[in-house]
Amino acid sequence: MVVFGDDYEPGVDFTVTSALNDGTKDELFSEAGLEDEFDTPDDWDVYIINYDVGGSAPSLGFLMTEDVDLSAGDSETMGADGQFRNSELSLVEATPGETGGGGGSEAESDEPMGDGEDEPTGNGGNESGGGS
Repeated sequence: MVVFGDDYEPGVDFTVTSALNDGTKDELFSEAGLEDEFDTPDDWDVYIINYDVGGSAPSLGFLMTEDVDLSAGDSETMGADGQFRNSELSLVEATPGETGGGGGSEAESDEPMGDGEDEPTGNGGNESGGGS
C-alpha cells in the first residue's frame, strides 16, 4: 500500500469509501507527478479512505495499491512499518495490518525512512501547521 505522507496514519483503522475510476486515477497520477513512479500504473488501484480517528469530521486520504483488492466498505489497519517510497513526492509505503508484518508489538525497523528526510509523522494533516 502506498499513501501520501500526510495520509499516513500508522496503526489506525480505515474504511474504504470509494475506488477511483481509471480516468480519475490517471488525472491524480498526472497532477501529483506519479506517472514515472509506478512501473505499470495500469496495475495500480486508487481508493479514497476514511481513517477512524474519532471526531465528527472525516479524515480522508488516498491509498494506492497493486496487491490488495479492496471494495467500498472494507476496513483495514494501516501498517506501522511505513518507509518512504519516494521522499520528494512524499510517498510512504506500508503493509496492511496493525504492525504491517505480524511481528508482535509495535513494528520496529532498523532501516531509515529515507535519505535524511524526517519520518512521516502520521498526523494526516490533523494538527495545525503539521507537515514538512
